[in-house]
Amino acid sequence: MKAEIKGVDFMIYENNEEKRSTIWRTILTVSSVVIIIIAIFFIAKLFTGNPLEGSWVSEGSGDVIEISDENMIIRPEEGGQTAEVKCDVDTKTKILTVGDVGSADSDIIQPGTYDYNVEQDTLTLTEREYGDQLVFIREQE
Repeated sequence: MKAEIKGVDFMIYENNEEKRSTIWRTILTVSSVVIIIIAIFFIAKLFTGNPLEGSWVSEGSGDVIEISDENMIIRPEEGGQTAEVKCDVDTKTKILTVGDVGSADSDIIQPGTYDYNVEQDTLTLTEREYGDQLVFIREQE
């Protein structure tokens, strides 16, 4: 076994400067490309992700809603079941549109259009027509 290790060491430390330089440049190039790909992924996720994604607890009632990355609001119902309501998050204008006109009503959040504001772990939804506010705190996981 020592002979194999010495053989590998001999191959790497051989006095051929050109081969060592080529191997070193290849390693640096591959690792640089991997680092750049990872950085692009995280930057894209940061700027294109849904800022409302996660579980939120209503400050007033203590009810929980979960906003998924697939533009769905999931809320628990009696009996351990969940109800899903389609929503749309416009990050440019900071508007959350919940459900359609024919969507089922909820005690937590009604179908409609809301301006949203996220400060640290607090989500404030302001109903656009009447100005009513709903405040949610991000649930820690």
